[in-house]
Amino acid sequence: MKATKPTHFENARYQQVRSVGLWGGVKNIFLALFKIIFGITGHSHALFADGIHSLSDLLVDSVVIVASKFGSKAADEDHPYGHGRIETAATVFLALVLAAAAFGIIYDAVFNLIFSHITAKPATYVLWIAVGSIGLNEALYYWTKQIAMQTKSKLLMSNAWHHRSDSASSLAVALAVMGASLGFPKLDALAAIVVGLMILKIAWDFGWHSIRELVDTVANVDDTEKIKLFIKALPGVKTIHQLRTRSIAGSIFCDVHVLVDPQLSVSEGHYIGQAVESRLTEAFPDITDVTVHIDTEDDEVTNPSYHLPHRAALQALLEQAWHDLIPASAINTATLHYKNGNITIELKLPLPFSNQTNLLHELKKIMDSETFIKDIKLFYYKIDE
Repeated sequence: MKATKPTHFENARYQQVRSVGLWGGVKNIFLALFKIIFGITGHSHALFADGIHSLSDLLVDSVVIVASKFGSKAADEDHPYGHGRIETAATVFLALVLAAAAFGIIYDAVFNLIFSHITAKPATYVLWIAVGSIGLNEALYYWTKQIAMQTKSKLLMSNAWHHRSDSASSLAVALAVMGASLGFPKLDALAAIVVGLMILKIAWDFGWHSIRELVDTVANVDDTEKIKLFIKALPGVKTIHQLRTRSIAGSIFCDVHVLVDPQLSVSEGHYIGQAVESRLTEAFPDITDVTVHIDTEDDEVTNPSYHLPHRAALQALLEQAWHDLIPASAINTATLHYKNGNITIELKLPLPFSNQTNLLHELKKIMDSETFIKDIKLFYYKIDE
Protein backbone atom coordinates (compact mmCIF):
# COMPACT_ATOMS: atom_id res chain seq x y z
CA MET A 1 0.00 0.00 0.00
CA LYS A 2 1.30 3.41 -0.92
CA ALA A 3 1.28 6.22 1.58
CA THR A 4 -1.62 8.58 1.01
CA LYS A 5 -2.02 12.24 1.79
CA PRO A 6 -4.27 13.22 4.71
CA THR A 7 -7.80 14.07 3.64
CA HIS A 8 -9.30 17.55 3.97
CA PHE A 9 -11.25 16.29 7.00
CA GLU A 10 -8.08 14.95 8.64
CA ASN A 11 -6.23 18.23 8.06
CA ALA A 12 -9.16 20.27 9.42
CA ARG A 13 -9.39 17.95 12.40
CA TYR A 14 -5.72 18.40 13.21
CA GLN A 15 -5.98 22.18 12.86
CA GLN A 16 -8.88 22.31 15.30
CA VAL A 17 -7.13 20.06 17.84
CA ARG A 18 -3.90 22.04 17.45
CA SER A 19 -5.70 25.35 18.01
CA VAL A 20 -7.35 24.07 21.18
CA GLY A 21 -4.05 22.65 22.44
CA LEU A 22 -2.17 25.92 21.82
CA TRP A 23 -4.76 28.03 23.61
CA GLY A 24 -4.69 25.54 26.48
CA GLY A 25 -0.92 25.88 26.66
CA VAL A 26 -1.13 29.70 26.76
CA LYS A 27 -3.71 29.46 29.53
CA ASN A 28 -1.54 27.12 31.59
CA ILE A 29 1.57 29.32 31.27
CA PHE A 30 -0.42 32.37 32.34
CA LEU A 31 -2.14 30.66 35.29
CA ALA A 32 0.97 28.79 36.46
CA LEU A 33 2.95 32.03 36.79
CA PHE A 34 0.14 33.84 38.61
CA LYS A 35 -0.62 30.96 40.98
CA ILE A 36 2.99 30.25 41.92
CA ILE A 37 3.95 33.92 42.43
CA PHE A 38 0.81 34.93 44.31
CA GLY A 39 0.64 31.63 46.14
CA ILE A 40 3.99 32.47 47.70
CA THR A 41 3.24 36.15 48.37
CA GLY A 42 -0.34 35.43 49.49
CA HIS A 43 0.66 32.67 51.97
CA SER A 44 -1.48 30.06 50.18
CA HIS A 45 0.00 26.58 49.91
CA ALA A 46 -3.13 25.48 48.02
CA LEU A 47 -2.68 28.15 45.32
CA PHE A 48 1.03 27.33 45.00
CA ALA A 49 0.19 23.62 44.56
CA ASP A 50 -2.47 24.58 42.01
CA GLY A 51 0.21 26.50 40.10
CA ILE A 52 2.39 23.39 39.98
CA HIS A 53 -0.68 21.51 38.72
CA SER A 54 -1.06 24.06 35.90
CA LEU A 55 2.58 23.52 34.94
CA SER A 56 1.93 19.80 34.61
CA ASP A 57 -0.93 20.67 32.26
CA LEU A 58 1.59 22.14 29.83
CA LEU A 59 2.87 18.61 29.34
CA VAL A 60 -0.69 17.46 28.67
CA ASP A 61 -1.26 20.16 26.04
CA SER A 62 2.04 19.25 24.36
CA VAL A 63 0.96 15.61 24.21
CA VAL A 64 -2.40 16.62 22.68
CA ILE A 65 -0.74 18.65 19.91
CA VAL A 66 1.94 16.06 19.10
CA ALA A 67 -0.41 13.07 19.28
CA SER A 68 -3.06 14.72 17.12
CA LYS A 69 -0.43 15.67 14.53
CA PHE A 70 0.94 12.16 14.17
CA GLY A 71 -2.42 10.49 14.80
CA SER A 72 -4.02 12.34 11.88
CA LYS A 73 -1.44 11.08 9.37
CA ALA A 74 -2.87 9.01 6.53
CA ALA A 75 -2.34 5.27 6.21
CA ASP A 76 0.98 4.08 4.79
CA GLU A 77 2.79 0.78 4.22
CA ASP A 78 3.82 0.45 7.87
CA HIS A 79 0.44 1.58 9.22
CA PRO A 80 -2.25 0.32 6.81
CA TYR A 81 -5.02 1.19 9.28
CA GLY A 82 -3.74 4.73 9.83
CA HIS A 83 -2.10 6.26 12.91
CA GLY A 84 -5.18 6.70 15.08
CA ARG A 85 -3.78 4.42 17.78
CA ILE A 86 -1.31 7.22 18.63
CA GLU A 87 -4.26 9.27 19.89
CA THR A 88 -5.56 6.29 21.83
CA ALA A 89 -2.20 5.66 23.50
CA ALA A 90 -1.88 9.37 24.31
CA THR A 91 -5.35 9.28 25.89
CA VAL A 92 -4.16 6.47 28.17
CA PHE A 93 -1.16 8.63 29.10
CA LEU A 94 -3.43 11.60 29.87
CA ALA A 95 -5.63 9.35 32.01
CA LEU A 96 -2.52 8.37 34.01
CA VAL A 97 -1.61 12.07 34.41
CA LEU A 98 -5.15 12.79 35.61
CA ALA A 99 -4.95 9.89 38.05
CA ALA A 100 -1.58 11.08 39.35
CA ALA A 101 -2.98 14.60 39.84
CA ALA A 102 -5.99 13.16 41.67
CA PHE A 103 -3.84 11.08 44.00
CA GLY A 104 -1.65 14.13 44.63
CA ILE A 105 -4.66 16.27 45.56
CA ILE A 106 -6.10 13.55 47.80
CA TYR A 107 -2.76 12.91 49.51
CA ASP A 108 -2.15 16.61 50.13
CA ALA A 109 -5.70 17.08 51.41
CA VAL A 110 -5.49 14.13 53.82
CA PHE A 111 -2.09 15.32 55.05
CA ASN A 112 -3.42 18.83 55.71
CA LEU A 113 -6.56 17.43 57.31
CA ILE A 114 -4.55 15.41 59.81
CA PHE A 115 -1.31 17.33 60.30
CA SER A 116 -2.11 20.91 59.19
CA HIS A 117 -0.89 23.76 61.38
CA ILE A 118 -2.04 27.03 59.82
CA THR A 119 0.16 29.97 60.77
CA ALA A 120 -1.00 32.57 58.24
CA LYS A 121 -4.35 33.35 56.65
CA PRO A 122 -4.29 33.50 52.81
CA ALA A 123 -4.54 36.96 51.25
CA THR A 124 -7.90 38.06 49.80
CA TYR A 125 -6.58 38.24 46.24
CA VAL A 126 -5.89 34.51 46.37
CA LEU A 127 -9.66 33.99 46.25
CA TRP A 128 -10.05 36.20 43.17
CA ILE A 129 -7.21 34.42 41.38
CA ALA A 130 -8.87 31.08 42.14
CA VAL A 131 -12.27 32.36 40.90
CA GLY A 132 -10.65 33.73 37.74
CA SER A 133 -8.94 30.38 37.18
CA ILE A 134 -12.27 28.58 37.54
CA GLY A 135 -13.93 30.83 34.96
CA LEU A 136 -11.08 30.51 32.45
CA ASN A 137 -10.85 26.74 32.82
CA GLU A 138 -14.61 26.28 32.51
CA ALA A 139 -14.65 28.34 29.30
CA LEU A 140 -11.84 26.20 27.86
CA TYR A 141 -13.62 23.04 29.05
CA TYR A 142 -16.81 23.80 27.12
CA TRP A 143 -14.93 24.93 24.01
CA THR A 144 -12.62 21.91 24.03
CA LYS A 145 -15.55 19.56 24.65
CA GLN A 146 -17.43 21.04 21.66
CA ILE A 147 -14.44 20.58 19.34
CA ALA A 148 -13.86 17.06 20.71
CA MET A 149 -17.46 16.10 19.86
CA GLN A 150 -17.13 17.59 16.37
CA THR A 151 -13.85 15.79 15.64
CA LYS A 152 -14.76 12.63 17.60
CA SER A 153 -11.43 12.87 19.41
CA LYS A 154 -11.31 10.98 22.71
CA LEU A 155 -7.87 12.53 23.27
CA LEU A 156 -9.33 16.03 23.06
CA MET A 157 -12.29 15.02 25.21
CA SER A 158 -9.93 13.79 27.93
CA ASN A 159 -8.08 17.12 27.68
CA ALA A 160 -11.41 18.91 28.12
CA TRP A 161 -11.95 17.06 31.35
CA HIS A 162 -8.41 17.99 32.33
CA HIS A 163 -9.49 21.64 32.09
CA ARG A 164 -12.42 20.77 34.35
CA SER A 165 -10.05 19.12 36.81
CA ASP A 166 -8.15 22.42 36.89
CA SER A 167 -11.43 24.15 37.72
CA ALA A 168 -12.00 21.65 40.51
CA SER A 169 -8.50 22.25 41.84
CA SER A 170 -9.04 26.02 41.83
CA LEU A 171 -12.42 25.48 43.51
CA ALA A 172 -10.59 23.73 46.34
CA VAL A 173 -8.33 26.79 46.66
CA ALA A 174 -11.37 29.11 46.76
CA LEU A 175 -12.99 26.96 49.44
CA ALA A 176 -9.75 26.99 51.38
CA VAL A 177 -9.67 30.80 51.46
CA MET A 178 -13.36 31.10 52.35
CA GLY A 179 -13.05 28.38 54.99
CA ALA A 180 -10.10 30.12 56.57
CA SER A 181 -11.94 33.47 56.68
CA LEU A 182 -15.02 31.80 58.27
CA GLY A 183 -13.01 29.94 60.89
CA PHE A 184 -13.04 26.51 59.20
CA PRO A 185 -9.46 26.15 57.92
CA LYS A 186 -9.79 22.45 57.13
CA LEU A 187 -12.88 22.77 54.93
CA ASP A 188 -10.67 22.99 51.86
CA ALA A 189 -9.10 19.64 52.67
CA LEU A 190 -12.48 17.86 52.72
CA ALA A 191 -13.50 19.54 49.49
CA ALA A 192 -10.17 18.63 47.89
CA ILE A 193 -10.70 14.95 48.71
CA VAL A 194 -14.08 14.99 46.95
CA VAL A 195 -12.55 16.79 43.98
CA GLY A 196 -9.68 14.29 43.83
CA LEU A 197 -12.10 11.36 43.79
CA MET A 198 -14.06 13.01 40.98
CA ILE A 199 -10.89 13.47 38.91
CA LEU A 200 -9.91 9.87 39.62
CA LYS A 201 -13.28 8.67 38.30
CA ILE A 202 -12.79 10.71 35.10
CA ALA A 203 -9.28 9.26 34.67
CA TRP A 204 -10.60 5.72 35.10
CA ASP A 205 -13.38 6.18 32.53
CA PHE A 206 -11.06 7.58 29.85
CA GLY A 207 -8.18 5.23 30.60
CA TRP A 208 -10.30 2.08 30.69
CA HIS A 209 -12.13 2.97 27.47
CA SER A 210 -8.85 3.66 25.65
CA ILE A 211 -7.23 0.47 26.92
CA ARG A 212 -10.24 -1.47 25.60
CA GLU A 213 -9.73 0.26 22.25
CA LEU A 214 -6.02 -0.65 22.21
CA VAL A 215 -6.86 -4.35 22.59
CA ASP A 216 -9.48 -4.15 19.78
CA THR A 217 -12.57 -4.49 21.94
CA VAL A 218 -15.77 -4.61 19.88
CA ALA A 219 -17.46 -1.29 19.15
CA ASN A 220 -20.70 -0.33 20.87
CA VAL A 221 -22.93 -3.42 21.07
CA ASP A 222 -26.05 -1.54 19.94
CA ASP A 223 -24.18 -0.11 16.93
CA THR A 224 -22.90 -3.57 16.03
CA GLU A 225 -26.44 -4.98 16.06
CA LYS A 226 -27.67 -2.11 13.86
CA ILE A 227 -24.84 -2.79 11.40
CA LYS A 228 -25.75 -6.47 11.30
CA LEU A 229 -29.43 -5.82 10.56
CA PHE A 230 -28.56 -3.18 7.95
CA ILE A 231 -26.28 -5.54 5.97
CA LYS A 232 -28.81 -8.39 6.08
CA ALA A 233 -31.43 -6.12 4.49
CA LEU A 234 -29.27 -5.27 1.46
CA PRO A 235 -30.14 -6.84 -1.96
CA GLY A 236 -28.23 -10.03 -2.75
CA VAL A 237 -27.26 -10.73 0.88
CA LYS A 238 -28.69 -14.02 2.18
CA THR A 239 -27.18 -13.74 5.65
CA ILE A 240 -23.91 -12.75 7.36
CA HIS A 241 -21.52 -14.13 9.95
CA GLN A 242 -18.22 -13.26 11.60
CA LEU A 243 -19.06 -9.55 11.83
CA ARG A 244 -16.17 -7.93 13.68
CA THR A 245 -15.87 -4.29 14.67
CA ARG A 246 -13.24 -2.22 16.45
CA SER A 247 -12.69 1.44 17.22
CA ILE A 248 -9.64 3.53 16.31
CA ALA A 249 -9.56 7.17 17.40
CA GLY A 250 -13.30 7.69 17.07
CA SER A 251 -13.66 5.71 13.83
CA ILE A 252 -15.12 2.22 13.43
CA PHE A 253 -13.38 -0.45 11.36
CA CYS A 254 -15.36 -3.58 10.54
CA ASP A 255 -15.07 -6.76 8.52
CA VAL A 256 -17.85 -9.20 7.71
CA HIS A 257 -18.52 -12.45 5.84
CA VAL A 258 -21.52 -12.12 3.50
CA LEU A 259 -23.31 -15.22 2.27
CA VAL A 260 -24.64 -14.99 -1.32
CA ASP A 261 -26.27 -17.38 -3.79
CA PRO A 262 -23.60 -19.94 -4.79
CA GLN A 263 -24.76 -19.83 -8.43
CA LEU A 264 -23.76 -16.17 -8.84
CA SER A 265 -20.76 -15.21 -10.94
CA VAL A 266 -17.61 -13.96 -9.24
CA SER A 267 -18.20 -10.48 -10.65
CA GLU A 268 -21.75 -10.31 -9.26
CA GLY A 269 -20.50 -11.46 -5.86
CA HIS A 270 -17.87 -8.74 -6.04
CA TYR A 271 -20.56 -6.21 -6.94
CA ILE A 272 -22.59 -7.19 -3.88
CA GLY A 273 -19.49 -6.83 -1.71
CA GLN A 274 -18.84 -3.33 -3.04
CA ALA A 275 -22.48 -2.40 -2.46
CA VAL A 276 -22.25 -3.56 1.15
CA GLU A 277 -19.12 -1.46 1.68
CA SER A 278 -20.42 1.75 0.08
CA ARG A 279 -23.91 1.66 1.59
CA LEU A 280 -22.58 0.80 5.04
CA THR A 281 -20.23 3.79 5.11
CA GLU A 282 -23.02 6.04 3.82
CA ALA A 283 -25.48 4.91 6.50
CA PHE A 284 -22.96 4.91 9.38
CA PRO A 285 -20.67 7.99 9.23
CA ASP A 286 -18.43 6.62 12.03
CA ILE A 287 -17.47 3.64 9.86
CA THR A 288 -14.36 4.53 7.83
CA ASP A 289 -13.15 1.10 6.68
CA VAL A 290 -15.07 -2.04 5.68
CA THR A 291 -13.68 -5.41 4.58
CA VAL A 292 -16.24 -7.73 2.97
CA HIS A 293 -15.59 -11.45 2.46
CA ILE A 294 -18.03 -13.10 0.03
CA ASP A 295 -19.10 -16.64 0.99
CA THR A 296 -21.19 -19.16 -0.93
CA GLU A 297 -21.68 -21.40 2.11
CA ASP A 298 -21.66 -20.92 5.86
CA ASP A 299 -18.11 -21.78 6.88
CA GLU A 300 -18.13 -20.03 10.25
CA VAL A 301 -17.78 -23.25 12.24
CA THR A 302 -16.48 -25.75 9.67
CA ASN A 303 -15.05 -25.68 6.15
CA PRO A 304 -16.78 -28.60 4.39
CA SER A 305 -15.03 -28.02 1.04
CA TYR A 306 -11.49 -27.71 2.39
CA HIS A 307 -10.50 -31.29 1.40
CA LEU A 308 -11.64 -30.97 -2.23
CA PRO A 309 -9.07 -30.73 -5.07
CA HIS A 310 -8.29 -27.32 -6.56
CA ARG A 311 -8.98 -26.50 -10.23
CA ALA A 312 -5.59 -27.57 -11.61
CA ALA A 313 -5.73 -30.98 -9.92
CA LEU A 314 -9.34 -31.53 -10.97
CA GLN A 315 -8.64 -30.53 -14.59
CA ALA A 316 -5.83 -33.09 -14.81
CA LEU A 317 -8.21 -35.75 -13.49
CA LEU A 318 -10.99 -34.80 -15.94
CA GLU A 319 -8.67 -34.57 -18.94
CA GLN A 320 -7.47 -38.11 -18.25
CA ALA A 321 -11.04 -39.44 -17.99
CA TRP A 322 -12.63 -37.39 -20.81
CA HIS A 323 -9.85 -36.92 -23.35
CA ASP A 324 -11.78 -38.93 -25.99
CA LEU A 325 -15.21 -37.43 -25.20
CA ILE A 326 -14.88 -33.62 -25.24
CA PRO A 327 -12.18 -31.11 -26.23
CA ALA A 328 -9.66 -29.96 -23.60
CA SER A 329 -10.87 -26.38 -24.05
CA ALA A 330 -14.26 -27.33 -22.60
CA ILE A 331 -12.57 -28.76 -19.52
CA ASN A 332 -10.32 -25.71 -19.11
CA THR A 333 -13.31 -23.34 -19.23
CA ALA A 334 -15.55 -25.45 -16.99
CA THR A 335 -17.35 -23.68 -14.14
CA LEU A 336 -16.79 -25.37 -10.78
CA HIS A 337 -19.19 -24.96 -7.83
CA TYR A 338 -17.79 -25.94 -4.43
CA LYS A 339 -20.71 -26.52 -2.05
CA ASN A 340 -21.22 -28.61 1.11
CA GLY A 341 -18.15 -30.78 0.48
CA ASN A 342 -19.06 -31.56 -3.13
CA ILE A 343 -18.31 -30.20 -6.61
CA THR A 344 -20.80 -29.51 -9.39
CA ILE A 345 -19.24 -29.15 -12.85
CA GLU A 346 -20.76 -27.06 -15.64
CA LEU A 347 -19.44 -27.70 -19.17
CA LYS A 348 -20.06 -25.48 -22.19
CA LEU A 349 -19.97 -27.22 -25.56
CA PRO A 350 -20.35 -25.71 -29.04
CA LEU A 351 -23.17 -26.52 -31.43
CA PRO A 352 -23.19 -28.61 -33.50
CA PHE A 353 -21.33 -31.09 -31.32
CA SER A 354 -20.58 -34.34 -33.13
CA ASN A 355 -20.64 -36.63 -30.12
CA GLN A 356 -23.92 -35.76 -28.33
CA THR A 357 -25.45 -39.25 -28.16
CA ASN A 358 -25.51 -40.38 -24.51
CA LEU A 359 -22.68 -37.91 -23.81
CA LEU A 360 -23.84 -36.88 -20.34
CA HIS A 361 -24.12 -40.52 -19.27
CA GLU A 362 -20.54 -41.20 -20.40
CA LEU A 363 -19.23 -38.09 -18.66
CA LYS A 364 -20.93 -38.98 -15.38
CA LYS A 365 -19.14 -42.35 -15.16
CA ILE A 366 -16.36 -40.52 -13.34
CA MET A 367 -18.79 -39.87 -10.48
CA ASP A 368 -18.63 -43.57 -9.57
CA SER A 369 -14.94 -43.29 -8.69
CA GLU A 370 -14.77 -39.62 -7.63
CA THR A 371 -17.69 -39.40 -5.21
CA PHE A 372 -17.05 -35.74 -4.38
CA ILE A 373 -18.33 -34.84 -7.90
CA LYS A 374 -22.02 -34.34 -7.16
CA ASP A 375 -23.33 -33.43 -10.60
CA ILE A 376 -22.28 -32.61 -14.17
CA LYS A 377 -24.30 -30.18 -16.28
CA LEU A 378 -24.01 -29.55 -20.02
CA PHE A 379 -24.69 -26.20 -21.69
CA TYR A 380 -24.55 -25.76 -25.46
CA TYR A 381 -23.83 -22.56 -27.31
CA LYS A 382 -24.02 -21.70 -30.98
CA ILE A 383 -20.91 -20.54 -32.76
CA ASP A 384 -21.51 -17.45 -34.88
CA GLU A 385 -20.66 -18.04 -38.51
